[in-house]
Amino acid sequence: KQLRALLSSLHTVLWEDAKWKPVSLGDILDASKCKRCYHKATLVVHPDKTGNLNAEQRFLAKRIFDALSQAKTEFDASN
Repeated sequence: KQLRALLSSLHTVLWEDAKWKPVSLGDILDASKCKRCYHKATLVVHPDKTGNLNAEQRFLAKRIFDALSQAKTEFDASN
């Protein structure tokens, strides 16, 4: 549940020119769609992919990546 909430609100915390299309909670109720959305999100915020951003955006991306990773671990444990 936490992973779905994070993914559906990700657009509110990402920087302005991030390549992320907002996702509604209804779109990711299915576990496989949620996992697919998670992988798309990690492509945006993964530390290896954020080298061209400024320091503040890299810090934010790292924090988002950590939160998503922890939520994914909990999601996998419950499914």
